[in-house]
Amino acid sequence: MSENTAFSKLFQDPDFREALTSVLLPGYLPKQRWFTSKGKHIENCRIAGVYPIQDDGGVVLVEVSFSDGSREQYQMPLAINARPEQRALYQENHPRLILGEITGTGMLVDAVAREDFRSRLYTLIREGETLEHGLCAEAGKAVREGAASATSVVPAIDTSNTAIVYNDTFFFKLFRKLDPGLNPDLELVRFLSEHTDFAYCPPYGGCLGVGRMEEEGYLNLGLMSGKVDNHGDAWELFQQLTERYFSGTEQTVDTETLARARLLGVRTAEMHKALASAGPDRPDLVPEPMTAEYRTEITEAALRLLERQFAQLAEKLSSLPPATQVLARRVLGVHQQLNDRLGRLREREMEAQLTRIHGDYHLGQVLYTDTDFYIIDFEGEPLLSIPERRRKRPPLKDVGGMVRSFHYAAQGQLLLNEERYRGRELTDRADHWYQVVSQTYLDAYFEACGHAGFLPREEADRHALLELFILEKAVYEVAYELNSRPGWLAIPLKGVLSLV
Repeated sequence: MSENTAFSKLFQDPDFREALTSVLLPGYLPKQRWFTSKGKHIENCRIAGVYPIQDDGGVVLVEVSFSDGSREQYQMPLAINARPEQRALYQENHPRLILGEITGTGMLVDAVAREDFRSRLYTLIREGETLEHGLCAEAGKAVREGAASATSVVPAIDTSNTAIVYNDTFFFKLFRKLDPGLNPDLELVRFLSEHTDFAYCPPYGGCLGVGRMEEEGYLNLGLMSGKVDNHGDAWELFQQLTERYFSGTEQTVDTETLARARLLGVRTAEMHKALASAGPDRPDLVPEPMTAEYRTEITEAALRLLERQFAQLAEKLSSLPPATQVLARRVLGVHQQLNDRLGRLREREMEAQLTRIHGDYHLGQVLYTDTDFYIIDFEGEPLLSIPERRRKRPPLKDVGGMVRSFHYAAQGQLLLNEERYRGRELTDRADHWYQVVSQTYLDAYFEACGHAGFLPREEADRHALLELFILEKAVYEVAYELNSRPGWLAIPLKGVLSLV
């Protein structure tokens, strides 16, 4: 793309750059739903990169510095609206996407709302173009074999990224907050789709980034994948199933619920076996042995988490409602018992492999159809750095996350619908549903895994490792609910108690 485009020339103007970084961006960014640090004070902004992709638009990287000393980098697709119809479109339909008027040039806007800009992104990826300054696109098989052009829409999804749907066939996730390094969502979906026979994640369509994937400072700007027609996520499905369960008087869990749990266990196992299938030519993906040092590391990390969060729970105990206080005191009373149990894992000899895993696995990360499930969002835990998210771990960490999600499904149904269930004592029934459904899921998972090398051989070792991850997740949930949703705190407290 030529340096002589209107877009390039604008960003070569020092007066414009000063106005953009000092006035426009500090006023615009905190109003955007994808800006993750709304509570922080912006100290200054810096333009870290400009990548024109058409005459009047391109991708701009902005580094934001905060008064607390932290920094974040964001992707901003920007365009210049010079024509009256472009201005009218934004003034009438997208006023929040207008950064400001640039004298003698036009209206500076977020470009995603423009059909021509979205179409250019599609062509860029489908053709696998490499532009000046290191902007690189790659097409997966699904897009290479797809339509040469595409109509597109921007769905109203409340997320930290921006979504574009092309031809109602491909879903492009444009990452807003950027971290250097290969995004696990791109890395794992690309591997599963292009190099394994795992068919239960959206097919890889392509990507856009700055630099080469193998480079340490690679910036992934966007990921294209096949759009999966679905009825929603599995959390919604299991809310429907738990509502049906609680509406009756029978303790028995119905066959549809058990069949769904069983199928999800099988799909989880198939995902883990596919992720573990990488050979030595893929060193970032190939399984490696779980060492005694690693067992010590994860045990001590869990013990530190336990110590930190139990101290916080004790500190806030007096501010909790009476019923929650009772649960919290019971949990605090088993602190030493949990310490002892976790500590024993450190000394427990076991053979198993570490592999790449989903990393943030729960019912909300699974889409459901009439007959099946599709696993999405392989980005990993969003609070971790990309190098941490790309670490190899025991796949049972994913399994522990899903078990906790089943517990939330049963308890959350009661919590979210208090009026519906008022006057009925359903705690025991909720516990029964959780135990039966999670065990059905686990039985199916272990059966489908067979003698996979990433599982400890002995059943007792599997149980001990899984228990650590379930407990770790429940303790993390205690901290989250304590600080963000105190009304939900009883759920993870009951989760901790269920382990003792």
